Amino acid sequence: MAVFPEVPGYELKKFLGSGGAADVFLAVDRRHARLVAVKVLARRRFAETMAVRRFIKEARTISSLHHPNIVRVHETGRTPELRFMAMEFFPESLKRRIQERGRLVPDEALAIANQVAAALFYAHRRGFIHRDIKPDNIMFRPDGTPVILDFGIARVLESTTQLTRSGMSMGTPRYMSPEQLNAKRADGRSDIYSLGVVLYEMLSGAPPFKGSQTMAVIMKHVTEPVPRLADELAAYQPLLDRMLAKERSKRPATEKEWQELVKPLFRPFKLPKAGKPEFGALPKTGDRDRTRQSGANDEPPARRTAKPQPRRRKNNPRRLFLLNLLLVLALALWIFFNYENIPGMVASLVRAITSWISSLLARI
Repeated sequence: MAVFPEVPGYELKKFLGSGGAADVFLAVDRRHARLVAVKVLARRRFAETMAVRRFIKEARTISSLHHPNIVRVHETGRTPELRFMAMEFFPESLKRRIQERGRLVPDEALAIANQVAAALFYAHRRGFIHRDIKPDNIMFRPDGTPVILDFGIARVLESTTQLTRSGMSMGTPRYMSPEQLNAKRADGRSDIYSLGVVLYEMLSGAPPFKGSQTMAVIMKHVTEPVPRLADELAAYQPLLDRMLAKERSKRPATEKEWQELVKPLFRPFKLPKAGKPEFGALPKTGDRDRTRQSGANDEPPARRTAKPQPRRRKNNPRRLFLLNLLLVLALALWIFFNYENIPGMVASLVRAITSWISSLLARI
């Protein structure tokens, strides 16, 4: 179990895992009362200059890429004891989704691959290749949006800077392209090959090339043809044959080429929301965290009690009808009993009005 370091501005809650030379923690961002993933490179590993350079390079790479399907970095920083990078937190990975379901619905699998491909082509246009696309590095936001993360071994396409020794391949063999496995220079089409392996796994429940030993998997990637999908998935075979072509020149190199391949298969599909976190319940970020950040007391704010509102009496049509009927009967009875006096009463009223008008005219 990793030791929980002190990261300024963050309260570390759970250890999520290790990536390369860094440890990743679930944390609460005290300033914004939100959950984040904090990647920490401790001082005990600073002696590994290569690890520091990769850590800095990853932070710079992600910070320069702004795409809805690429992880967002909230902050980077350092203390005398560590370097850290605070990023978005995601509740579910594609790896977990495949493990739980066995295989995904074809429309869902293609929708995920389409969004990931859009992010990859965007990164390629900006001069970056990922070099480690796999289900572990594809996560889901709560609304279901797939997101690429872990640019720890990303490379600038035209860079001459060597962060790896000559002849060393970087990535995960099960998802790597033949050129990567042969320790040749990778380009954007290498990411498309890796995405093809991921798409095959989403559709069938297992990657195309398997083996009990790493070398056996490597040989299959380099020499064996793409395995055939089940008959009900045959429509996706031409797409996978292009993505998993041994010669990179046969793979789609631009987003336009990709869309031409996907368009006949693609149907609008609303991706499901992400499931619960794979490491248990989340820590709560309630009023206590927010009030502490604003300098208030730790006690929760008092609950407001609403004033009782007077009840409004609803108009009853039957009641209004009876009331009007009584008024009409009363008026009729008054006229009946005062019928003989009505002419005199009207004459007196007319005289009074006439006298009042005359007095007004006399004053003018």
